[in-house]
Amino acid sequence: MITLKRNEDLEIFQVELALKTKTKQSPFISILILAQEQELISAETLQANLLTSLPVRACENLLKRLEQQGYLQKEESNMFGYRQTYQDSFANYLLTDIGQQSATDKSFWIGEKGVYNVFVSKSNLIEQRIIRTEKVERAEDNRNTNILRTPNEIIQYENQILTINKTEVLFEDVEEKCFQLKSASGLLEIQAKENETVLKLSKENQLLFQTDIDIEENILKEELLTACGEFDYDEDKKAILTEFSNDNLSFNRKVKIGKPIFQRNQFNQVELETISHIPSDKENADLWYWELLYKNMNDYFLDENSLKEFATELASPIQLHFKMKIPKRKELSEIFSQREDAFYQIAKLETIDYLNY
Repeated sequence: MITLKRNEDLEIFQVELALKTKTKQSPFISILILAQEQELISAETLQANLLTSLPVRACENLLKRLEQQGYLQKEESNMFGYRQTYQDSFANYLLTDIGQQSATDKSFWIGEKGVYNVFVSKSNLIEQRIIRTEKVERAEDNRNTNILRTPNEIIQYENQILTINKTEVLFEDVEEKCFQLKSASGLLEIQAKENETVLKLSKENQLLFQTDIDIEENILKEELLTACGEFDYDEDKKAILTEFSNDNLSFNRKVKIGKPIFQRNQFNQVELETISHIPSDKENADLWYWELLYKNMNDYFLDENSLKEFATELASPIQLHFKMKIPKRKELSEIFSQREDAFYQIAKLETIDYLNY
């Protein structure tokens, strides 16, 4: 998993709004579903099929309320001027397009008006500017707060639907004037794990906003490595070009990036796991290979074939990038003889010669 973090400035405006929030919990949903199943609905069918304990008049009032909210419409009169109803006193209702959609989605819009603290982010990592709304009991005092025209970052969403923390919110009406409150510093965090990546914005450990990002963990890792200037990363070989060090012969290592960059944003230091490292050139490849032979020589080699098999296996990761010469026993012994700590390694190569002699 990759976790990126950075501080993010948030602007806060106090605005009078008329909102509608999409919910899956409203009792009206079952009425809309019944209307969809029956194609027509009346107070009598509503009482008979769903609300058996309510008077017919109360059922009619519920249908009128749904009509006023745009979910139902009265059936048009027939050619003789009579409504097609079970009783002359009550109308038949049809679902509107909104009603059909709500019945299919099993959802309902709940309206609310009031004064809200609106949190605005200008991060290019978030498509929408509004990330959170919090209803307040009363507006700020005019004497202590800056009054200004509501910024376009908020006005632009009037009559539009935003998804805020996985809830759809319709901004029906936005007041033209607002109060600007003191800005806040939030923590923007990106968590990528395999095929799922989540962006979170929080303030003082309170989650303000969360959304999914369309990027996989391996792609994010590649972008971070490519944008990093702290080491020499080869995009074609997908590996960091590394000078030889006998302290670390691993081909897959952890990497710390001090100032990681993602989509033109700098984040705090991050550590990446299992990043491929390869020799930077042929000279470093030879040194790396010889050190691998030295440190892994645990057995005696009684013939050339046994050494060749051992040496070829150790060379295989480097052979992907450089053509390596597999040494014979005498050649490897000469290489080791240039060291002062290779007595036992040389012995494992030359012992058979003394025994044969």
